[in-house]
Amino acid sequence: MKYLLVDLGSTYTKLHIVDTEKNAVTAAASAYTTVETDVAVGFNVAFQKLKDAGAADYDRILGCSSASGGLKIVVIGFSKSLTTEAARLASLSAGGRILKIYSYELSDEDVAEIEKSGADIIVLSGGTENGNKQNIIVNAEKLSAANLQNATLLVAGNTAANPKIKAIFEQSPIVPVFTENVMPATNVVNYKPLRETIGNIFINTIAFAKGIHELSKNFEILLPTPVAVQKAVAAVKKVKGAEVMAVDIGGATTDVHSVAKSFHGEENILSPLFEDPYEKRTVEGDMGMRYSACALYESVGEEAFRKFGIENAKEKTDFRFRNTAYIPETFDEYEFDQIMAHIAAKEALKRHVGTVKKVPTSTRTMFQQNGKDLRFVKYFIGTGGVLIHSKAPERILCAIHQMEENYLAPKNCTFLLDKSYLLASAGLIATVDEQAACKLLEKYLEKV
Repeated sequence: MKYLLVDLGSTYTKLHIVDTEKNAVTAAASAYTTVETDVAVGFNVAFQKLKDAGAADYDRILGCSSASGGLKIVVIGFSKSLTTEAARLASLSAGGRILKIYSYELSDEDVAEIEKSGADIIVLSGGTENGNKQNIIVNAEKLSAANLQNATLLVAGNTAANPKIKAIFEQSPIVPVFTENVMPATNVVNYKPLRETIGNIFINTIAFAKGIHELSKNFEILLPTPVAVQKAVAAVKKVKGAEVMAVDIGGATTDVHSVAKSFHGEENILSPLFEDPYEKRTVEGDMGMRYSACALYESVGEEAFRKFGIENAKEKTDFRFRNTAYIPETFDEYEFDQIMAHIAAKEALKRHVGTVKKVPTSTRTMFQQNGKDLRFVKYFIGTGGVLIHSKAPERILCAIHQMEENYLAPKNCTFLLDKSYLLASAGLIATVDEQAACKLLEKYLEKV
């Protein structure tokens, strides 16, 4: 079977022809993603390259997209540490980029912020089953009068409040979508229904709104790119039989994926409030190489760059933000991109990896875990243009070993590089033929 695999990235559109009978990538091409005009233009440029090489034949076409920075989501919940956090984690694992998080009752200022946010999806959660329902109802009333433009309102809270919420929106132009409660009981997180509903919204509405409708008419599958990458990372877990992490450094975001147990039940470590998903993904919208270059600088500050001897980081990040197609032409500019990538990777990993805090007792010291314990991860995959084209990718990937001692980061992992830019493509294949995807990854992931 020959697959044409299409990855519409925020900066580049990548095409691969994969012959699963030969377990080989038979052709590849890329072009700048023309997200400002029509994504089909960039796709056609890349596809013409395949035609010119006489390698454009295929049987099936599958696609994924993170054009315009991917799914933009606002999360609203009741308790910041419970329902709001559960909705945030579930939204991230669905391929979303969290723009803002709100807890408790929305203020008028909060609603104004949400209106201006440019969100694709607004997740409204709050209350366990048979628990608090007043909070989510109050927030629904606030949102019913808001101008949410093209955003979809997704309700994932206490289902006892749903009839009242439906009644509230009967007089509003907003038509909410309902799914199961993301936290039906205290400390119990119900990820899958929210993830699946966000995926359906992406396919049915958001992808069309971004000008991909015409291009994707012949696609058998269209996924958010982070979901495709997550499927590939899960396939690596099956191939290797050990826990896996991946970092994907892009033009707009840096994504971190893990397929690993969250809590290992060690005697001196107290379990977290609730366990992170076995397949977890986080995305940092302020950690990109081009579209988010200024945000990266603002997030980490001048000192993070001075540690590498860089004194004009603001000027350089500003330039990259204004010139998103820029490719370094000198050694100094190449080095700056490498430093940016290291900083982005380290910060994104710190936000993904769990931590422990000492809890002294009368007889011994215990540790309270928060987040995911990833000490036993055996394989760490790097992908994204800056890593793939790096002369020394281990300089970037070693960020995983440079976190403070309280982080539950991998202690002894092997670096793998997605040198052929295949993770998203392999993830697409995994949706229809997981065994073929596993074989492809086993062949093409390179040990660093």
